[in-house]
Amino acid sequence: MRYRDAGVDVARAEAVKHTIGEAVRATWGPAVRPLPAGFAGVMSFPGAGAGTPLLAATMDGVGTKLHVAIAAGRVADAAADLVYHGANDLLCHGARPLALLDYVAQSRLDPAVVAAVIAGLARACGEVGAALLGGETAEMPDTYLPGVVDVAGCMIGVVAPSRLLDGSAVRPGDRLLGLASDGLHTNGFSLARLVLERSGLALDAPLPGDPRRRVGEALLAPHRWYGPALEPALEAGRVHALAHVTGGGIAGNLARVLPAGCRGRVDPGAWARPPLFRWLIEAGAVPEDDARSALNLGIGMVVACAAEDAAALRAELEGRGERLVALGEVAAGERGVEWTS
Repeated sequence: MRYRDAGVDVARAEAVKHTIGEAVRATWGPAVRPLPAGFAGVMSFPGAGAGTPLLAATMDGVGTKLHVAIAAGRVADAAADLVYHGANDLLCHGARPLALLDYVAQSRLDPAVVAAVIAGLARACGEVGAALLGGETAEMPDTYLPGVVDVAGCMIGVVAPSRLLDGSAVRPGDRLLGLASDGLHTNGFSLARLVLERSGLALDAPLPGDPRRRVGEALLAPHRWYGPALEPALEAGRVHALAHVTGGGIAGNLARVLPAGCRGRVDPGAWARPPLFRWLIEAGAVPEDDARSALNLGIGMVVACAAEDAAALRAELEGRGERLVALGEVAAGERGVEWTS
């Protein structure tokens, strides 16, 4: 099975983004800090002085993980993932979360579902230190299928100009550290649901390769929030770049933070893929290129740092409870990312 068999064409999506880039950039005045491939948009406040924090904002949705969550009765948990996702996107540029604006839509609003969504968002906002500032609910029977809920949101944050991460600090010779994910996070679910459907397994069935876990539990594992572990290293200036592994996989997201003349080299043999990913790939006969672009393969965040700092930074992050992988390195070459095997 390929991702497009589940209705998602990554190449087409990337092409669409390229067609709209000129129109987007035409709106950028001098206040905008250009981050064309960034995880968030960053700009200064009108009339702000040199030391005033910059405004950062990012937008995303929970996606079709919500279908699994509805079936498992865990809508609140999936909604919380939107907050963690947005907070991680801000973190990639050194920003801390400030507020979330949400959007919840159904064909016919179900009070219990909407209440569960807001409860999950509010809980997660408390965890990342953001206010649930407001939002919008919409009832559109001609747009949404019955029983489906769509949850999206804009996460707003702030970052000191001196702390802004834009990838410019990355150099050939830097090391790449991978922080483990707890599962799919919020990407690749259209493919995962197709594999699940064709496998015939129920959500409460034991996970192949790890019978201690249930399939539904593994699929709905929370999207990790890496802020508490990474913020001290960001404050100390030991991080050259961060790449949040979302749609596009490890290579697609790492490429977004590499400057010209820097090429990421990722060793796929550096870590063992967790059982969930092994099952999805084997049960769906998912080609390796699709697996690498659709799934995070067990890595939720990539850190680029100086070679001389890598060992100490790894020990520091492991001391805060993170599981790390020596993922690869940055070499001189054409901007992009390659798998070494």
